[in-house]
Amino acid sequence: MAITTTSQKKNGNTDIKHAAEAAKSDYDALKADISQLRDDVKSLAGNSSKYIKGQSAKSLDKGVEQSKEYLDKAKSEATKGKDYLEDKVRANPLTSVGIAFGTGVLLAALRRK
Repeated sequence: MAITTTSQKKNGNTDIKHAAEAAKSDYDALKADISQLRDDVKSLAGNSSKYIKGQSAKSLDKGVEQSKEYLDKAKSEATKGKDYLEDKVRANPLTSVGIAFGTGVLLAALRRK
């Protein structure tokens, strides 16, 4: 029986050493995986940032272009309105002066109150 006990102790030590080595190997592999995951997340964040910046730039360019179109349309409409008003004033100068005078009197009266 003493021989069996000694052999069990040797086998037990060997099993513990193998388990410890396996645990260390698993720990090292886990550290490497976490390091790789960290690098992947950094890369993803960098790529996402570049993508978002690119999309933002495209959206900004689109907004600027649309604003220019609206500005051109507003200028065109303002010019049409100015031309229409000038034509009406030239066609009816006395009426225009009367309207301007009446508007001035009305605004003065409102300002006094």
